[in-house]
Amino acid sequence: MKDVTLLVMVGPMGARPVERQMGRILRVAARETIQRIIDTGRVARVILAAPDRESLESLEELPLPLELDLDPGDRPFEFGARLTGLIRRHQVSRLLYVGAGAAPLMSTAGWEAVLTAFAEIEVGLLTNNLHSSDWIAVAPAEVISAYAHRLPTDNAMAWVLHREAGLPARVWPRSTASLLDLDTPVDALIAAQHPQAPAALREAVARTGWDPSRVRRIQTLLRTPGSRLILAGRVPSWAWVALERHAQIWTRVFSEERGMQASARMHRGEVRSLVYAYLQTVGPRRFFETLAELADGALLDIRVWMAAAGRWPSPADRYAADLFAISEIHDPMIREWIEAAAQAPLTLLVGGHTLVAAGLVALLEAAFDIPQIPLE
Repeated sequence: MKDVTLLVMVGPMGARPVERQMGRILRVAARETIQRIIDTGRVARVILAAPDRESLESLEELPLPLELDLDPGDRPFEFGARLTGLIRRHQVSRLLYVGAGAAPLMSTAGWEAVLTAFAEIEVGLLTNNLHSSDWIAVAPAEVISAYAHRLPTDNAMAWVLHREAGLPARVWPRSTASLLDLDTPVDALIAAQHPQAPAALREAVARTGWDPSRVRRIQTLLRTPGSRLILAGRVPSWAWVALERHAQIWTRVFSEERGMQASARMHRGEVRSLVYAYLQTVGPRRFFETLAELADGALLDIRVWMAAAGRWPSPADRYAADLFAISEIHDPMIREWIEAAAQAPLTLLVGGHTLVAAGLVALLEAAFDIPQIPLE
């Protein structure tokens, strides 16, 4: 079946330098992914939704067929409403939606397998992650319109369409290729180290000048028997299992608030975190000193802390935090965290959900030169 429409959305480039750097990486990743999906020969057309002409950097090189749809400038952007408008205007029936940074390691063969499986679905959805979808195939796409108000971001799509709209759901077999998503600079730094990373993505990350030394030190820690590593945040069990099977290290895992966006707990202000509660109690400096007493390194999903604190800093502040670019962080609370983290006597990576999930497995694959670790 070739009646599938591929839809990719890119956001604004942003004003601050770190936003623009991340924006360029996302556009390179989107370009490479669109090309690989086109190469399957299994999509009828490609729709690229963008805020404005400036947002098309690195995407003008894409081959036809490509339909460009610019955001209307007369109202604020709302993901669910924008998606519904695109589906109606372009009369999309069978939809493959892919986030701009989704699955940058997925090959053409991988996407061909996805589209072959989707061809067998008359009514339902196929996604990489039911709790936090980065890409999703839906039929019929018109179902989405009744749930636009429940979709503040793409992450909630699979959960809402399955649990609330009642669409049968199939989850694609887990792999780093299907699950890795470039949400933050640390995700991009990890992806660039992976043996399956597209050359164009490696080059785009290298051009930023971002320091990959923390990523490499974590890889060294993973290869060092007897090392100690802390994982904190939305850690899935399959990532922990992969770590224990492939690295001879000691681990402490604090897994909490998985699905906080898809379930709308974050939107309702209901996120609670034991780790953040301890951070509040002792203060950032003592908090990171304690981590150093317990481990040689840590991967920290600090988005859980942000949500538990009831604040969501700007993308630029979140990106700067992940890069330990202290002088570029405007939010005083986040700056205090990262200042304390930078002085801690252990190797730290901070970021979002991907860091402690597919990002962790990508670190393992790169550290041990394994093309793909099977995930249960």
